[in-house]
This record gives sequence, structure tokens and C-alpha cells, in this order.
Amino acid sequence: MTADRSAEAKRRSRQKRVGDALRRDTRNRLLEAAEEEFTAHGYAKTTVTGLAAAAGVSVQTLYLAWGSKRELLRGYMETVIAGSAVSPEDAVIRFAGLTPSERISELADLVAEIAERSATGWRIYRDAAAVDPEIAADWDELQLLRHQLISRVLADIPAAALLPGVTPGSAIDTAWAIASPDSHDLLVRRLGYTTGEFRTWMRRTLASAILASCGTADTADTTM
Repeated sequence: MTADRSAEAKRRSRQKRVGDALRRDTRNRLLEAAEEEFTAHGYAKTTVTGLAAAAGVSVQTLYLAWGSKRELLRGYMETVIAGSAVSPEDAVIRFAGLTPSERISELADLVAEIAERSATGWRIYRDAAAVDPEIAADWDELQLLRHQLISRVLADIPAAALLPGVTPGSAIDTAWAIASPDSHDLLVRRLGYTTGEFRTWMRRTLASAILASCGTADTADTTM
């Protein structure tokens, strides 16, 4: 009897692993379809039917996997922002032990990395927010989350390292405004900056707006 229960437990465990893998695969296929469909048609004109067809699944499967078109868009946006990071802690840990100027330089690198992979998603989300109140609320939340991340990154910079008149709070707000998706859109998409040029601009602009001494944050970017 014990052997039978053990075999049954193993069978169920194996079935669960297979089921979990299939669900992950389905969600990932829908995320890929979301990027294609939203980019091609915009959020408002993209249909659930079109998303499901592009992913090779049924509409019911889409709803089971994501719940709605809006939630799929949110999932896509969170995925491209996160990249390989599992949680915000993964992004913050790279700043441990850095000097103020190194911290600003590393923040510019992080912003450039995120912007490069999520620029299209930001535009889709911004345009969708203009026509959907719920997505507008999501957009506001994502902006606040970005502010929270920058707060954690810059919180350890001592007041003595800041420009005269710049407080720790205003430094965070300033960095949040400069390191925005709109900055990348204006400079890269509209003016044709390369990723390296954008990163260098971000480093210098953040440093000159926040730090009393730019230090290594003003160093030229070797990727240009």
C-alpha cells in the first residue's frame, strides 16, 4: 500500500511539473504575441482573437493564462522592464558599496539597459493609457514603482555629496524625471541617439543635476 501511494505521489508530481511547464510556455507564447500584435496594431485595435491566433492558442486559453488583454499588456510590460532580474532586489544589489558618482553612473547604465528593451512597450502603454482608464491607472502605478526603485538606488548618497540646495528627496525626484521613458523616446527615437550616446547623456545629466562633484560619472562611454 505504501509503495502504491509513493508511486501515485510521483505520478502526480510528474504531472504537475509537466502542467506547470505547459502553462509557462503558453504564457510566454502569449507575451511574444503581445509584443508583435500591440506593436503592429496598437493596444486599442489589437483584439483578443488576434492575440490568441498569433500565439496559436484559443481565446479561452488566453483568458485562463492572463485574465484579459489589459493584464497581458501589463505582463508584457513587466517582463521587458525586468529583463533577467527576478525581482527589484536583483536590480538594487548591483549598487551595493558604490560611491555617489559610481552610483549615478550605474543608474544611467541601468536606465539605458531597461530603455533599450522596453522602449516599444512604454510607447504602447502610454498610448493605451490615453484610451483606457484602467491602463492609465496601471501606467501611473508603473511610474510610481520606477520612482520607488530610484529612491532605493539613491537613498544612500550622503547629503554632503549633493549639489548645494539639492536635498535627498529632490535628488530622487530629479533623477526620476531625467531617467524617464520620455527622455529615451525623445533622444533615441526622435533624434537618433545611439544607445551609447544616450547612456553618456544620462550619466552626465544626472551627475550635473545632482552631485556636487561629477567625478567618474562624467567619464566618456567607451561603447559609443
